[in-house]
This record gives sequence, structure tokens and C-alpha cells, in this order.
Amino acid sequence: MLYRTFLHLPGVDQRLERHLWQVGCRTWWHLLEAESLEGISARRLSSWRRRLEDHLLRRGDLAFFSRLLPRREHWRLYKHFRAEVLFVDIETDGLNRYRNQVTLLGLSDGRHYRAYVAGEDLEEGLSRLEGARFWVTFGGSFFDWPFLKAHYPWLPKPLVHLDLCPLLKRLGLKGGLKKIERLLGLGRPEEVDGLDGQAAVRLWRCWKHRRDEEALTTLIAYNREDVLNLSLLAEIAYSGLTYLTLTGKRPALRVSSRNQGRQGSYGPGEPVQEMSHGKTP
Repeated sequence: MLYRTFLHLPGVDQRLERHLWQVGCRTWWHLLEAESLEGISARRLSSWRRRLEDHLLRRGDLAFFSRLLPRREHWRLYKHFRAEVLFVDIETDGLNRYRNQVTLLGLSDGRHYRAYVAGEDLEEGLSRLEGARFWVTFGGSFFDWPFLKAHYPWLPKPLVHLDLCPLLKRLGLKGGLKKIERLLGLGRPEEVDGLDGQAAVRLWRCWKHRRDEEALTTLIAYNREDVLNLSLLAEIAYSGLTYLTLTGKRPALRVSSRNQGRQGSYGPGEPVQEMSHGKTP
């Protein structure tokens, strides 16, 4: 979608961008090759060409494009900068970011998942998070990020933070993560199906106070599902918003099965690694 985007050019808003698509200027290369465009002056076209030539040279610069594009349109960067994406989800022992603590940090690049546990290796996970420039979360803009920042004020804000909650809402998918999974026909393994944030708190307390290994294993499995489903939902959000942006119509969204959705998200021959804790796969 980045190469179909013109919002980073001077004077281009969504209305003018749609006009460019309608007159056949569907990608940057169409604009670079166009001798003239309906409704666009020769002077403006020449200026845009010069800008695009520079932008092509900087096409691998996430910081550059994150500054040029409106934050609402940062989702357009997802596919182009997919290699930099880190899927992020935290567990806590309560909802108050000033009184409660981060208990577990789950991270994935889409192929490898790793859980970092408070009191064991959480600092290692925070160090990894510190170096990540492109986060994908669900509800992270109003929960994960404020919670992390309250406890670890040195943690830098990522250049791009895609919160899937408002993005999916633009596609008509409203509610929490578990509700949206049900709407899309996604399931979870039996051992964590039906668990929620309150259950995560109880599992943590069982681990903290009784060193119940089974409780910790279940908590990590629960977080793992949250994190790995972010990758699938990000693909759905990106495809859906691309369709909505180009056509003005909402697509019909549904995944027929959990396994099929995971394969589609990660690609054939690239299974998600098994749950990891304490050792990077």
C-alpha cells in the first residue's frame, strides 16, 4: 500500500489521492511516468515527481515515512516494513498502572514467540522492546503502552505503533480481542479457551505465591495466543483497510478455521515456533 500512497506529497489529502487513483495513477511509477494528469497542473506534477524520486531512494527508511504520513494512516506501512514489526502483549496483576505490576511480557516477530516473566527475565524482554521501532498491539495505545511507560519511563515510544483495536473498528469489528476472534471464526486451544484478563491475574498469583508451575505454563499459553493472533489480525486489518481505502466499501471478513488463518498469516512452510520461556528459539 505504500507505493499506492500519495498522502506524503505536498497538498495531497485523501480526496485528491482518490482522484489520482481514479485517473489511472495507481502507483508511484504511474505518477513518475505520467506526462499529464487530469486536474493536476504541470508545475505540481513536476514537483511531485521530484519528491517521489527522493522517496524511492528512502523507501527503507521507517522514520522518514512515519513522519510524513498521518498517524491514522500508519497502517499503510505494515507490509512494506513487515520485517521490523514486533507483536506485543503484556499481562499484569491488575488494571491500575500506578498500583499494579507487569507480570509477563509476550513478544513475537510473527515466527518466534517468547515470554518474559517478572522476577526472572523481564528485563531482557524490555531491552528487546526498547530496540523495536514498529509495535503491533491490541488495545496497546490505552493499556500496554501507558502501563509500560508508567513503570519503565526510560522506554522509548516506537516510531510506529499500530493498535489493532481502532483499526479493526474501522472495518466494523468492535469489542475486545476475544470477541473479535469469535466474530472471525477463530478458536483457541482447549487449555486456554475461555480464559480472560481476570484469569490471568489468578494464574499469576498461583505462580507467585505457590510457585505453581502449571499455572505459569497456562498463563504463558494464554499470552501466546494473544500475541500470535495479533499477527493474523494485523494481516486482516491491513487487507481490509486496503480494500476499504481503494474502493470505499467494507470487505466481508471471516477466517474459516484457526489453523488455516495461522498458515495464511505466516506463510506455507513457516510454522510458528513452539512456546518459549527462558530460552530464545
